[in-house]
Amino acid sequence: MFRFIFILLLSTYCFAQKAPADSNLDSIFKLRSLSKDQSLDMSSRMEYAKQAVVLSKSKAADSTILYSNKSLSKLYILQQDFKPLKSINIENLELAKKINDSLAIADAYYILGYIDNLEAKLDSAYEYFYNSHKIYRDLKNYENESELLYNMATIQHSERDFIGAEINAIKAKLIVEKLPKNDDNLDTLWAIHDLIATISAQLELYDKALEYNKLAISYANLINNENRYYDLLYSNTNIASVYRRKGLYPEAKEKYLEILEDDGLKAYDLALYAAIKTNLAYTTYLIDPMDTTINPLFTEALSNVKKANDDLTTMSIGAYYAEYLHAVGKQDSAKYYNDLSYKMAKKINANEYILQTLITKASINKDSARPYLMEHIKLSDSLVLAERSIRNKFARIELETAEIVEENQEMSRQRLYLIITSIGLLMVLLFLYILITQREKNKELQLERQQQEANQEIYGLMLSQQDNIDEARKLEKNRISKDIHDGILGKLFGVRLSLDSLNLSVNTEAIHKRSHYINELKNIEDDIRKVSHDLNTDFIKKAGFLDIVKTLVETQMGAYKIAYSFIGDDSINWDALDNTVKIHLYRILQETMQNAYKHAQATKVVISYKKEDTDLVFNITDDGEGFDMYKSKKGIGLKNIEDRVQEIKGKLLITSQKQKGTDITIIVPIFTS
Repeated sequence: MFRFIFILLLSTYCFAQKAPADSNLDSIFKLRSLSKDQSLDMSSRMEYAKQAVVLSKSKAADSTILYSNKSLSKLYILQQDFKPLKSINIENLELAKKINDSLAIADAYYILGYIDNLEAKLDSAYEYFYNSHKIYRDLKNYENESELLYNMATIQHSERDFIGAEINAIKAKLIVEKLPKNDDNLDTLWAIHDLIATISAQLELYDKALEYNKLAISYANLINNENRYYDLLYSNTNIASVYRRKGLYPEAKEKYLEILEDDGLKAYDLALYAAIKTNLAYTTYLIDPMDTTINPLFTEALSNVKKANDDLTTMSIGAYYAEYLHAVGKQDSAKYYNDLSYKMAKKINANEYILQTLITKASINKDSARPYLMEHIKLSDSLVLAERSIRNKFARIELETAEIVEENQEMSRQRLYLIITSIGLLMVLLFLYILITQREKNKELQLERQQQEANQEIYGLMLSQQDNIDEARKLEKNRISKDIHDGILGKLFGVRLSLDSLNLSVNTEAIHKRSHYINELKNIEDDIRKVSHDLNTDFIKKAGFLDIVKTLVETQMGAYKIAYSFIGDDSINWDALDNTVKIHLYRILQETMQNAYKHAQATKVVISYKKEDTDLVFNITDDGEGFDMYKSKKGIGLKNIEDRVQEIKGKLLITSQKQKGTDITIIVPIFTS
């Protein structure tokens, strides 16, 4: 017996999709909601579901189409409309695979297996069920997993793969026994035990069959819905059948009579009532073929099954009735019912009844029994081979599916390895790029630092050389001063004394001339003394650092072709400044002029310095492009300026705006108040 609880499950997850924020999709959810409104008639619900699908497809969202399709699929199941149900679930399977929705994939496999099983496409049904059960297992959806294992077992049983059917049934049993004991799970446990009992009976393991039938009854007694009546009726009928097969005819007859005591059975299922009557008649025949109650039982069963219009039960009654009629010597009637049953069995491939009717044919037609016996042997042998082939077929389906899964997993692993390798390679390349770039930056920084150190050293040497030049000039001035003072002035003084002595001459004209020359010599002496005094004065102290700065400004601004103004404060004593301060101010001035040319594209620069109280205020202003002080990243040059100002314990003030130039002010506390 095939079981399908998927209809109930659909309602729980058909609308599990989260409602998106997009208000345009509200109508889709509204239509889905209307499609499951049980207060509406089925045609209206179907129309709403179809509108939801059409609207979903216009949105081209795979997940939306999938869940709208599932709403429509539920209604097709309720109406048992299998053709569109199969079509829509083939589409659902593709959509679910596309968006990698495992639950939706399992659902689609489940429904497709259900449809193929109803259409007797057992191979594909088994494969669908197998694929679905694996996904439910991975998702830990134990109820659906157990149902699918049971359905796989029923297919294997119908194909006479009894061992495979029992294995899957036991797997299902172990799962369901751990689930809550609600009516659905209890009904599933009944069905599983009933199937194992049926398999055991066909394998002639009658004690085991009775054990599992009794377990099935124990579960049926716990069910609190309409299935309880049918489950108990079916299990009791199976127990009676096992008794008969085991040869316990009186026990079987007693069980059939017990079942027929139910006054509501005939109204509940007329065909089943007829089948039980037939089994009672056949069991009575096995006890005593001459019992007069047998024929009326068969006749009543045939009358009822004709009203029920059940071909399968008709076939069963015909086979048993023909055997009884043959035994009591009614050969024509036996031949009629046996041929009727044989033809029906051949039509639906009911091999068990074909074999039974062939034996009866051979018994009835003893003179021509050989063809029937040969057909019986041939069919029996073919069934044995078919059982082996079927066992291999189901194993092959599972193996091939497992191989496909393994291939997909291997491809996934290979893709993963490729992705990891690619990412690793990219990371290595990125690391190498960063490493090389950082090395280049470090080299540039090192070269710049070395250049700065060299410039500082050069400036120090320039200042030192300037000091040496100043000292040499001072020494030379002192020497010249001494030479003039001690040599020339001494000699002139001697001449003046000699001329003074001539003034004793009484010659008026001589005296007048001598006096004139003496005055001239005095004037010369005064001039020489003045020159000597001036040479001895250290006027070069007024030059030094300021000269170097002016030379730097004049040279760089000339090279950059930038107009400039240089405004100074003559009251500043540059010699009082420490050489370190002067070096840093020199380098800052050099950096700012370079920035004005290189970055600011300035056309004019104003450089000024002045003394304010105890501070030296150094200012550089340009009319260049400027920059956004809050967004722009500080460059190396600006950081170097900040470092230099910090080293001389000064304060740096920078004001700049785009297209409005830059103003840099440095305040250094270097004077004592």
